Order: sequence, then structure tokens, then C-alpha cells
Amino acid sequence: MNLKYRKMTSPIGIFDSGIGGLLIAKEIKIHMPNEYIIYFGDNANMPYGEKSKEFIKKCSMKIAYFLYKKNCKAIVIACNTMVTNSLDIIQKEFCKKILIFNVVEPVIKTLVSSKKVGLMATPATIRSNFFKKEIEKYFHHLNLDLIQIETPLLAPIIENGLDKKKINSVIESYLKHLQSIDTLLLACTHYLFFKHEIDSFYHGKVRVIDVQKIVVQYIQKKLHENNLLSIHSTKNPIFYTSSSASSFFQKQVKLIFGKEVFFKQNTRF
Repeated sequence: MNLKYRKMTSPIGIFDSGIGGLLIAKEIKIHMPNEYIIYFGDNANMPYGEKSKEFIKKCSMKIAYFLYKKNCKAIVIACNTMVTNSLDIIQKEFCKKILIFNVVEPVIKTLVSSKKVGLMATPATIRSNFFKKEIEKYFHHLNLDLIQIETPLLAPIIENGLDKKKINSVIESYLKHLQSIDTLLLACTHYLFFKHEIDSFYHGKVRVIDVQKIVVQYIQKKLHENNLLSIHSTKNPIFYTSSSASSFFQKQVKLIFGKEVFFKQNTRF
């Protein structure tokens, strides 16, 4: 891997269809507070879950190039739909140039102790069959049962910041189909905003995987191994969006990072 032009102080690029990846950014801030973050939310095209594979690949590659040109030392694909539909072409293009991380592969490896896994995802993620193939690759010797359900309403709900009563009603209608599981994987970073409500539904009887913690621990380990972990505080984070950022998005950014952030809205990529 040719990383000679990337430095410890080079940014980490994170991209998502919208707001979901903010929870990955938040976890990076907690565990790697010296890292300079550049975030791209493609809110003009969300939700990605209803888009074609060709459209997802095209947009994912454009955003990856956008972040690569910002001299990022690493890119985090923080959208499951983007990962499951375009990881292969992004890795092919960039794997020898910068570090590529995603929110799927590190998580799948933690399912080793599970017997019956429930998976909530967008239609495009389930159509890709990515999770089923990866689970079979790692656990072909185990009798691991996977139950997948499409949950297309959840990402738009969190982007629009709807009230809690409506949120709980929609969540419960989906979770009723996942009653006999021992592990739940929220296969969309948007859904991580509902983790507390989901934990409450199961009363602690189902392990709801801490996606952001697993992913960020893996990123930290790999940055350290490549001598790219920043040891000195650098620049304030920059948040790009392809359309106007919602008040909910801006509120969440300020809650996580404080007031010292830069917003660049309606960005072409």
C-alpha cells in the first residue's frame, strides 16, 4: 500500500447517505480525539435503500473520489447500502492508495457466538445478498441462522426527526418479526439512533450489536499499525452535504462536536 503521501495529520473521510454516519464520527471523536474528520452526507439522494445498484455504485465512487482528493489517509464507508453494493469497486480503485474501512466486515466477525441473528436493513442491502455471503464465508462450519427483514421507513424517519410516538410504533411493527433471535444487527447506521428503543423492546434478552464501537476499534487498530494514528490535535471537522442540511442534522453535529465545525452545504461531488 502506497501511503507515503498520507500523514498522521491527514484527515479521515467518512461518508453516508445522510445522518447515519455521524454516530461513527462521534465514536471516532471519543476514541481518537486528535483525528481531523471530513464528513460527506449525500442527503440530496437519500434514502439509498430504494436506489438501483448502478446508481449506488456511481454515487459511492464519486464521493470516494471527492474525499480522496481532500488528501484523506483513510475513508470510512459508513452506509451499509453503499458498502454492500459498491465496496468491491471502491476497494479496487483505492486500496493501494489509502486505507478503506466499512461498517460491515468488522461487525460480521463478531457473530461467532450467535445462533440466530436478526438483520434489519434497507431493501438494496438485502437485495445485494452481501451479509448472507459474508456470514457463510466466515461461519460456514457453524449452524448460524440469519433472518433478514427490510425496514425502509426507518432511515427517512431519522432524517426527518419525527416524534417519538411514531418512531416507536414503526420500530415495534418491524421487531415483531424478529422475536425468536439471540442477536440483532442493525445493518444501517441510521438505525443506530434507535438503539435505546430497540434495547427496551427486547428487555435486554437480545444482544443488539454495538456497531460503531466495533468499527471504530478496528479503525483505531489499523491506523496504529500503519503509523497513521494522529497524536496531536489538528483541524476542526468539516461537514459536507449534497443538499441543504436539515436542522436535525445540524443539531446532531453541534451536539457531538460543539460549535467549532464547518458546514458546506449543496456540495457538488
